[in-house]
Amino acid sequence: MTEPSSEPALLEAARGDDGAAFARLVEPYRAELHAHCYRMLGSVQDAEDALQDALLGAWRGLAGFEGRGSLRAWLYRITTNACLRLLRRRPRRLLSADTGQPSTRSTTSASW
Repeated sequence: MTEPSSEPALLEAARGDDGAAFARLVEPYRAELHAHCYRMLGSVQDAEDALQDALLGAWRGLAGFEGRGSLRAWLYRITTNACLRLLRRRPRRLLSADTGQPSTRSTTSASW
């Protein structure tokens, strides 16, 4: 049996539970999706986690991809939603006391 190489053939094979076809289908987009996650989350580890969640979601939801738009746009939507879910679960960060309004006091003429 020959390996499918075109996107429609890979898509059809992946819909038939062919994990290798799904991997080949999403591989061209993996780096840019990871960069998208990193820009949204600001952390390499969080970006990797979100991308894994997104690709798992794409694998599970592949039957729902109707092909009305591009596969790339569909993957971006799933990836963006995975990042937003991760951001909602992330605890709020506290700002340090040093991250406040700039001081109006002059530092050149200190009076002790």
